[in-house]
Amino acid sequence: MVVLRKKGKADYSILGSYRPIALENTLSKILEKVIADHIADTAEEHALLPQSQMGARKNRLTLLALTLLAATIKTAWAMRKDFVVLILSLDISGAYNNIPHKRLLYILRAKGFPK
Repeated sequence: MVVLRKKGKADYSILGSYRPIALENTLSKILEKVIADHIADTAEEHALLPQSQMGARKNRLTLLALTLLAATIKTAWAMRKDFVVLILSLDISGAYNNIPHKRLLYILRAKGFPK
């Protein structure tokens, strides 16, 4: 908790002249970012992710994902003009919060992620 002075108050001896700010969420976010960066760097270093994985990776922009998608579609059409290409898109943004963490750790270690 940090206490900041409110601007423009005439008397700073009054308790209402200050604003308490809780920094817990900010500190947690910084720690999460440091840990996430470390995990991402380690996953890249040990080649634990498939080349087709685009999300949450450095130098893997949306444009690259769209270029890969377009190339895949064009390849399918080049094989046969009557091919129909279907795309399945899943939103798994909240999946991590629901994954059993012991299972996740087991999978990471099985793939060679260091302790």
